[in-house]
Amino acid sequence: MKHDLEFDPEVFQSLIGGRAVIETPRLSLKSKAEANAYMKAYGYDLEVEADKEKLWNIHSRAVTYIRTQLMEAGESIPEEVSDPRKLEEIPNLLLWASYRDSSEHSLHKWSCALLRVMHVISQLHNDLFNYFSLEIQEEIFRPYRQFVNKDPVTGIRLVGGDGGGDSIPLQKFDIKPFKDSDSSITKLLAKPDEVAFGLLDKIGVRFVTGNLFDVFRVMRFLVTNHVVSPANVIPNQSNNTLYPVNLFLDVMEGLPKLAEMEGAELDKVLNERLAKDMARAKFLEKHNMFTSRDYRFVKFITRQLVRVTHPETQKSFSFFYPYEVQILDYEHYVRSLTGPASHDEYKARQRARARQRVLGDRP
Repeated sequence: MKHDLEFDPEVFQSLIGGRAVIETPRLSLKSKAEANAYMKAYGYDLEVEADKEKLWNIHSRAVTYIRTQLMEAGESIPEEVSDPRKLEEIPNLLLWASYRDSSEHSLHKWSCALLRVMHVISQLHNDLFNYFSLEIQEEIFRPYRQFVNKDPVTGIRLVGGDGGGDSIPLQKFDIKPFKDSDSSITKLLAKPDEVAFGLLDKIGVRFVTGNLFDVFRVMRFLVTNHVVSPANVIPNQSNNTLYPVNLFLDVMEGLPKLAEMEGAELDKVLNERLAKDMARAKFLEKHNMFTSRDYRFVKFITRQLVRVTHPETQKSFSFFYPYEVQILDYEHYVRSLTGPASHDEYKARQRARARQRVLGDRP
């Protein structure tokens, strides 16, 4: 019995080789019928007018993104792939992406580039957040608004229910709403292991405290006031490069239960212990190739159960949605405003990597 021994290596690299699909150098489609079938398996039926319209909208968004976010002065995308009138049909992109021509100005290169960005945009457009963004943000941010008190005289404070319990002064409190689409696209393109449903920090909150000790008080406050449930935290997404938990707890156990000390005094004790016992320090660093090691912070990803009503059926359903909680003290916040740890530098590193993956530039 004879067997067909021809296997496409690109397919197996994607299925079980651990390679992200946007790093595939080419497709292996030979006809328009194959291209149409490929798109249907992906999720878009080109015989359905609504699906065709969605694809053209995604194509337009991808062209705009490449032009505004990735291209440098003097560069341009060939009209054969960017202008719908000349491209004629989306399957033509897939067929050009199957060519073996990898020269600098080939339609193969630019078709692959557009398909990579279109893939990411499609993932984002079909995420739950795209349909229920208002409901998700309301469910997640409502508990924080309940406890964060902004007063023009006394400033920002995290205050316990009915004004009792802990009252923690804050230097800043930021609600990070839905990450803008350019930012989300860049992040998904830059990180090979990211997909839309794995984009866990699309929204979030950030606390900036006056001192290091209050960073830990904020975490305790969020749990004791049931803003955050430890059961909903995603353990492998936590990050602590600010101060090791084991040394913090050691210091707390060695002090009286109610120590009459100012935050600055407690910070001094904490820093002295860290200097003394650095060999025992247990930081938790989740590696991010774009984050500067100068940026020191605490971060965890938790989930909120969101209940929504389907607009057509009026049936209610629920799902967990992730968001980020980030906490740092004012000293480290100020350090993050300039230099390698700044947000602008972080974004520049992400864009450079996204350009490399989309256009095939060498690092």
